[in-house]
Amino acid sequence: MTQPGATAAHDSAEAVASPAGRLDHAAALIDHLLAHGSATRAELAGATGLGRTAATGLVSRLLDAGVLVDGESGSDGRHGRLHLAIADRLLLTAGVAGDDAVATIAELDGTELARYEEPVAVDDDDPRPRSAAPLDALAVVVDRAVAQAARDERPIADVSLLVQGAVVGAPELALGDTTLGLEPLDVVAALRARSERLAAIEADLVAPPSLRAAASARAATESTGYPDDVLLHVSGDAQVSAAIVVRGVPYSGAHGLAATFGHLPIVPNGVRCDCGQRGCLATVAAPEVVLARAELDDVERTYGRRAALTELATRLAESEDRARWAWLDAALWIGRALQVAVPTIDPDVVVIGGWWAPHAADIEASFRDNRPAIGAGALDGLPRLVPARSGDDDGLIGARRQARERLRSVLAAVAA
Repeated sequence: MTQPGATAAHDSAEAVASPAGRLDHAAALIDHLLAHGSATRAELAGATGLGRTAATGLVSRLLDAGVLVDGESGSDGRHGRLHLAIADRLLLTAGVAGDDAVATIAELDGTELARYEEPVAVDDDDPRPRSAAPLDALAVVVDRAVAQAARDERPIADVSLLVQGAVVGAPELALGDTTLGLEPLDVVAALRARSERLAAIEADLVAPPSLRAAASARAATESTGYPDDVLLHVSGDAQVSAAIVVRGVPYSGAHGLAATFGHLPIVPNGVRCDCGQRGCLATVAAPEVVLARAELDDVERTYGRRAALTELATRLAESEDRARWAWLDAALWIGRALQVAVPTIDPDVVVIGGWWAPHAADIEASFRDNRPAIGAGALDGLPRLVPARSGDDDGLIGARRQARERLRSVLAAVAA
């Protein structure tokens, strides 16, 4: 007769014996160490759901591969606490959103340690490509972050570069980014050419520098509150953008173009967009369009987009006519774009982010104005439209979370 405990041990051993099983359990083990820093073997067995023997085998495999490091044993000969070999390393996350380039360095658990900002020097007479000035500013902040890590004697594990458009192809290219230009751009190569410090550390990174869509990173932050839902996140700070998260997993589509929300051709016979289409949502709802209609384009040119959007929010709160008209026209088209996107994606929840969030009710009113009448209005309340909870308009928090997930995958792959 087989004992119950023997059956559980057999199932545990079978789970670790397969490559897929080892990968899943190694990922859980690494997740635990990324969150807690160190752990005993018993704690890791609990975190992975494995029996002691199976957990010991997995730990041994990761120790042999150099993924884990064993702390000093006590005087009684017992094992010390285990930690990741990269435990002292940092995450570097950087990007350009409108006026400024921003770079941060953070612990592996996501705790931000330092932030560096540099304004993008806009010169209308600059003969270089549109991307040159933003990339120059990005190189400045990345250099500062790398230099700080070197002074602290903390190697960098991951470099993630946020872009406002889509991320497509291999090698990764930014596409449809209003700051860097709509044409495909190899941001990593362009930045490497400007930053000797980045080029010097690349060989020591756990994985090569990667691009991350800011919209997807913002959605990743919000998705923690909706782990079992299909989520569509829309916002309009640096540009009109969206991202889809399916039960915690970002969905970018077959070519990286999922939820290129700003370029839905939604306005019949509309003006030609920079992308070449007519009537794109961006032509009526992009931040620069709304600011110009609110007669705040001079404020944007003088003080930057963030300051102009802050002033717009103030005028909306005061019900200033010009600001209110400019916003309500944009909200009308955002709502109509959602009428196209929602039946296609069928999300559980639509999260309204960025500076749109406080005015989500205006977008919802436009969206609900033309809902299907079938089923006695059963579809009228679907999906939920909610304002974003996070103030992470740049996507930095979500990008750090995605960087940790990439590190976990790279390290766990050793066990497969």
